[in-house]
Amino acid sequence: MKKTKIFGLVLLLSAIVILSGCTAPQKISDTQYNGSNQVTKLNEIPDNAKKLLGIDPMSNDTDGDGVDDLNDSTPTFADVPPQASTGPVGFRIQNILVENNYDQASKQAAPDHLELVLQSTTSKDISNLTAYYIISDYKINKTESYIKPLKGFVLKANEIRTIHFDAGQKPDHFRANPNSIYYTTKDELNFTVTINADGYAAQTTQVKKDAGGAESPD
Repeated sequence: MKKTKIFGLVLLLSAIVILSGCTAPQKISDTQYNGSNQVTKLNEIPDNAKKLLGIDPMSNDTDGDGVDDLNDSTPTFADVPPQASTGPVGFRIQNILVENNYDQASKQAAPDHLELVLQSTTSKDISNLTAYYIISDYKINKTESYIKPLKGFVLKANEIRTIHFDAGQKPDHFRANPNSIYYTTKDELNFTVTINADGYAAQTTQVKKDAGGAESPD
């Protein structure tokens, strides 16, 4: 797969700061302001630069690969994917859905997120799950991938439960990068999703999101 290469990150950010008339920000521990330019979290990257670069303004490691965005040449592509978990089959991905960001027929916005239905096939609760998903836009030849630990999520014995990747502000909802190609393009997109769980066989599924306007709003 083709990685999304972002070279000269520091140089580009310096140019943005100069063009905006701001001085370079210092190390920060929370949301601060450098002139009129909001800076969030720990990695010194202004929010408007994060949008331009396609990275998450609320994370210092957008792809979840353990490398800070400021030092990552591919901050939206996890360079080392998680190793697939092994063991007996303890759960299955029963269904997967991606929702379009615009409905051509009604000319209205539609909820846009990745959704999976997990079905337990064991009499034991399953925790320590991790999602790894790949988004490919073949029209612009761009691929992103993300590692997302499902913190606090427990799939109980024989349970069917739905998880969502979106703004991450509700139970069973996990934050997705709002500057991802999922949100910034209306091209057809291909998703490959793997769910890992300690002690159980990883489960993988795929889904295609039609080009913008091809789906109906929920």
